[in-house]
Amino acid sequence: MTTASRKDGMVRASWTAGITDHEGHSVQRLLLLSLSFWLLGWCLSQGISTTLANPSAAPPTPTLALMREALQQALHLHFTSAFEITVRLEQQTQYALEAQLVRGIIAYFQARWQIHPTPPVRQSGLQVLSTLLKEGQRQLTRSPRDSRLQLILGLTAVFHGLLQQQSGGSADPGLLMQGRTWLQQALMAPEMLPDAHLGLGLLYFASPARAGLWPRFTGGNDYVTETIYHLRRAAEIGYFSGEVAQTFLVQVYELEKRYQEAITLGQALQATFPSNEYYTLVVGRSQYAQGQYASCAATLGQLATALQAAALPSMARNDRFDVYYFLGRALYETGQEAPAFNALRQAVNQDPGTVKDASLWAKYYLGMLYEHRGETTTARQLYQTLLRGRNVENLHEQVAQRLAQLE
Repeated sequence: MTTASRKDGMVRASWTAGITDHEGHSVQRLLLLSLSFWLLGWCLSQGISTTLANPSAAPPTPTLALMREALQQALHLHFTSAFEITVRLEQQTQYALEAQLVRGIIAYFQARWQIHPTPPVRQSGLQVLSTLLKEGQRQLTRSPRDSRLQLILGLTAVFHGLLQQQSGGSADPGLLMQGRTWLQQALMAPEMLPDAHLGLGLLYFASPARAGLWPRFTGGNDYVTETIYHLRRAAEIGYFSGEVAQTFLVQVYELEKRYQEAITLGQALQATFPSNEYYTLVVGRSQYAQGQYASCAATLGQLATALQAAALPSMARNDRFDVYYFLGRALYETGQEAPAFNALRQAVNQDPGTVKDASLWAKYYLGMLYEHRGETTTARQLYQTLLRGRNVENLHEQVAQRLAQLE
């Protein structure tokens, strides 16, 4: 039976399997839903701290503490330790679904960050979550008001979609809609399971048509505002999802060009997870976007030095490209042409097939640096190669101008 107790004005739910009697709570849910909408507007008008140095209180049960510990190990890039903790969870048979959910989330981060993951990481993660969806829905049929199952299934649906996208596929819109419903039910239950905020916030990433997945608020269908609200709430009061929510939140800040918030939160996360260089990369890219070229060069310069000193690559190829590309651009902007030249060459080496649009710009700036070094023949050859390739933005126009000046 799921029970709830109040401590310091906050609802604390116990994490035990069973059926919760929700009879007579429909009016209460509507009132709570209306209050939550009002609180959303008030919180955003007042401004919520972007640095969550102490996100969420200690989990109230050993099971939730193990879930949080496993996810923290994944954010440290200690994937073996993270999976070992899920084995401990699985040994408690009543929490097998929780263990499978955590395994699926770990698989997402492992596929994203580990340099040489075991080949079937994404596939095994999808398989675990698919099995969890079937078993969880079977149990939910017997206990349709079990908020624990609603939370697990909602998060499973969202991470299943994220793993599908990672594999080059498309998330199932129907499953995402159902996941959203489960998460809202978990959030509106008398126990108010706060980790549901994580899943609602992640709908931003899980669907290309994400705006349609959000309920309409008074001010319009602003999914970005709601995404930030939900991820902040998960970071602040989630039992096991706090640091995971912050990791996705820093991505939202960067994607939505809220660069100063990305810098502040990224620095806090880097201090918490020093072995995960992704957070430093976010800080450096955001500093470049803000025009803080000297700070960007310092941030990414240290990261590049660490990459070159490592016996084996410590970041995925796409991330290594960004380190060298934005470092090269920042050094160029600060007039440090020799190190800029080396950094841009390193960036091009990370994308030999010129898949990234930024690779074309890296070659353009390399051409300019070849000019400055007096190597005009090499610069001309590089420009001509760029003109024969695809155009991005006004690249061909600028290349043609450089060639005209070389005539």
